[in-house]
Amino acid sequence: METLLLFGSMIGFAVLGLPLVFAILAASVLTLVVVRPDMPLVLVTQMFMNGMDQFLLLAIAFFFLAGELMNRGGITRRIVDFASALVGHFKGGLAQVNVLSSLFFSGISGSAVADTAAVGSVMIPSMKRKGYTAGFAAAITQCSSVVGPIIPPSIPIIIYAVLAEQSVGAMFLAGIIPGAMIGLCLMIAVAIIAQRRNFESSARVPLSDVARTGAQAAVALLTPVIIVGGILGGVMTATEAGAIACLYAFVTGMFYFRELDMRGFYTALVQAAQGTAMILVIVGASTLFAWIVADLRLSAAVGEAIFAISDNPLVFLLMVNLFVLAVGLFLDPLAALVILVPLLLPNAMELGISPVHFGIVMVFNLMIGLTTPPVGYLIYLSAHIAEEKPERVMRESLPFLAALFVALALLTYVPFLTTFLPDLYANAGAS
Repeated sequence: METLLLFGSMIGFAVLGLPLVFAILAASVLTLVVVRPDMPLVLVTQMFMNGMDQFLLLAIAFFFLAGELMNRGGITRRIVDFASALVGHFKGGLAQVNVLSSLFFSGISGSAVADTAAVGSVMIPSMKRKGYTAGFAAAITQCSSVVGPIIPPSIPIIIYAVLAEQSVGAMFLAGIIPGAMIGLCLMIAVAIIAQRRNFESSARVPLSDVARTGAQAAVALLTPVIIVGGILGGVMTATEAGAIACLYAFVTGMFYFRELDMRGFYTALVQAAQGTAMILVIVGASTLFAWIVADLRLSAAVGEAIFAISDNPLVFLLMVNLFVLAVGLFLDPLAALVILVPLLLPNAMELGISPVHFGIVMVFNLMIGLTTPPVGYLIYLSAHIAEEKPERVMRESLPFLAALFVALALLTYVPFLTTFLPDLYANAGAS
C-alpha cells in the first residue's frame, strides 16, 4: 500500500503537469504524512540539502563548464573536421561523421543533451544540405549522443559512483570500451542503411589533411586523458580534475584558438550554472525519495520478488534491463539513478554482480530512455534543431535503437567489456 502511494502519487502528479522534481517532492511529502505522521516535516529540507551537500558533486559543475567553454571556443567544429577526414569518404559519410563526432565530443561534455546540442547544431544542417532527410539527420544525432554519458567524463556516472560508493576513476575506465562498442554498433547500422538507400560518399582526403585536422582536434581530445589520467594517477580528485579541465578549456579557447571571448565566457558560465542547478535539485529531491524507499524496505521486497522468480544472475540482469528501460521512458535519468540504485544494487551484489558493471548497464539503459517517448529529451531537441516533427525523428530512429539494444545485450552479458580496464588498473596498482 505504501509503495502504491509513493510511486502512484508521483506518477499522478507528473501526469497532472507538475514538473518532475516537484512531483517527486510532493509524492515524498504525501507518503511521509500518511505513513510516518510522527516524523517532523523538517526532515524534507534536511534530506533535500544532504543530497546536494557532497563535495564530489562539484565535479558536475566543472564538467558542465568545461564542455560549454570548449563548444564556444571552436572545439566542436575542429572535432567534426577531424571525424570528417577520418570517415567522411565512406558511404553515408556524414552520418558516420556524426557518430564519430559524438564519440569524440563525449570525452568533453559528459552529457547526452550537451552532445546533441553541440554536434547537432553543426552536423544536422550540414547533412540536410547534402540531401539527407531532416528526420534521419536528427535520428542519428540523438541516438549517437547516448554515448556522451558512457565515455568519461560522465555526469550520470559521477552520480552513480556517489550512490554506490565506487571509485570515480574505476567507473570512468569502465565506460571506455562500452562507449567505443556503442559507437561501432551505430556505425554498422549507418553502413547498412547507407547501402540500402544509396547514400552519397565523399572523396578520400589526403593524409596531410587527416594529420592537420587531427592535430587541431588533439587539443580537445586531450581533455579526457587529463581527467582520467589525473584521477587514476592520484594527482587529483574528480572535482579537481573538472576544475583543471575548465582551466584547460579556457586557455585553449581564449589564447590558442582565439575563438572564445569574454561574452562567450559569460554565456558559458550561465549555461553551466543553469545545468548544474537543474541536476542538483533533481538529486536533492530524489535523495528524499530514495530515503523513503529505504525506510519502507522496498529493496528487500523487490529482492524477494525477483528471487522468487529466479536467482540466476543472467535472469536478474534481464529483469533489471526491462524494468530500468520501462522506468527510463518516464523518469529523468538522474532522478531514476538516485531512486533505483539503492533499490537494485544490493540485490545485484548479493548475486555476485560487479557494482562497476552494474552501474554502466544502468546508466546506458537510462540513456536509451532519452531517445524514446514520452520523456525523450533528445528526440525533441534534435527535432527542434532539424526543424522536423518529433514523430518522424522517432520513426527514423528505429534502426538505430535496434543497434543500441544489441549494444546493451553485449554490455549486459559480457561483463569483461566493463571490468577489463578497471581490473587491469587495479592489478597494475597492486603489483
